[in-house]
Amino acid sequence: MAFANLQVSAYVAPKASIEDVGAPDAVVLTAADLALGYKDVSARYRVSSNDAHGYLLQFSERAGFTRAIEVRGLGAPVMLGVFGAAVPQFGGPQRAAELDLQYRLHLAAHARPGEYTLPVAVSAIPL
Repeated sequence: MAFANLQVSAYVAPKASIEDVGAPDAVVLTAADLALGYKDVSARYRVSSNDAHGYLLQFSERAGFTRAIEVRGLGAPVMLGVFGAAVPQFGGPQRAAELDLQYRLHLAAHARPGEYTLPVAVSAIPL
């Protein structure tokens, strides 16, 4: 009878993804919103990650009717700059987790009433 030892190892690449489960496709601006100077929009996402270190939420602003965008729901408010914003989420979920965010869209002087595409894009990448 012969015996052999076989060692097997595997590498699982870190992965993170984000799915829109409640973010509006469009934002309707009214004259009342323009008078206030901002519009609040709620969005819900499902984040999945297999990285025990966590993941990075990457926000970018699409050109349009805003002069600034504030993101709430991540502990402290985050302002998107010219190059967007990256917010680490340490100890990421080992399964899907829900993320409720609020965007305060600070309106540009040239904004007019109407329907517009949501001016925020968000993605998730492993740390």
